[in-house]
Amino acid sequence: MSLTALAPAAVVPPPGRSPAGAGTVPLPLPGPGWGAADALLALAQAAPRLTVTVPVSGAEPVSVLTTVVLRAGGYAVKVYPPGTDPAHLARLTTALAGSTAAHLPRLPPEVTAHGVVTVTDWLPSAAPVTWSELGALLRCFHDQHAGARVPAWAPLSRLASQVACLRPEAADVLLRARDVLLQALAEVGSELGEGLIHGDVSPSNVLRVPGGPRLIDLDWVASAPREYDLSSASRRFRAGEIGRSTYAGFCRAYGFDVCSWAGLPVLDRVADLGGVAFRIWDSRHHGRGLDWLDRELDVWRTPL
Repeated sequence: MSLTALAPAAVVPPPGRSPAGAGTVPLPLPGPGWGAADALLALAQAAPRLTVTVPVSGAEPVSVLTTVVLRAGGYAVKVYPPGTDPAHLARLTTALAGSTAAHLPRLPPEVTAHGVVTVTDWLPSAAPVTWSELGALLRCFHDQHAGARVPAWAPLSRLASQVACLRPEAADVLLRARDVLLQALAEVGSELGEGLIHGDVSPSNVLRVPGGPRLIDLDWVASAPREYDLSSASRRFRAGEIGRSTYAGFCRAYGFDVCSWAGLPVLDRVADLGGVAFRIWDSRHHGRGLDWLDRELDVWRTPL
């Protein structure tokens, strides 16, 4: 049988390894079937307790992935799956209070039976943010919140739950790769220093307000090597998704080119493994097969 086959109901973990999925994370992935319908139910349940009037009737999903974003009148309602830690969301909002670089929720998170609800002002669409603008915005974000009290970075924190559907032999390859990468990452010094990072940098996670662009999707804000936020642009440049001049503009605007950092190869591998783990979860969540995974396992038997 292929290593990528689903695990039986009772799985004995490999020696020295905790069962895949053991422990908790602040931002768990949704269970099977959770989605837009649940988010609408969560909003309906939370609405009477909110201190602003968010129209439930007419609320429409605009994004459905591991969370659901609804447009409800003048508000963007982001609904997290059940089990999400509301204290984590509230802590980030408190830490970033007064930010001129981030667009924050206006209300504390509301816990319902169908998910955790947050409410922000809806921002109208505008011209896309350029990579140069993003570089400048990140610099402002890092500097403005350098001393913010946010959680420590926990890369690949979801991996155990993402590989829980695999047979033990397959899961163990990826879990061991995680351990090797995190050990290697811990041994690489940061040139920019540890500080607040956004954790999910992309032009799609930036919106405009009258005062300029603002970062959104702040769920993964943490204290980490600042190079992590810059590595997204460098990977896109090296993959040919953005041109040399575009990437150079990003680096000039931020004031640093992460391609010169010795830790980048390790960080890239951490991102690669995160992508594989997410693809596993996404495939199982949407009923797709894992016939591609055996090839990936061969790669990850030697993580570096």
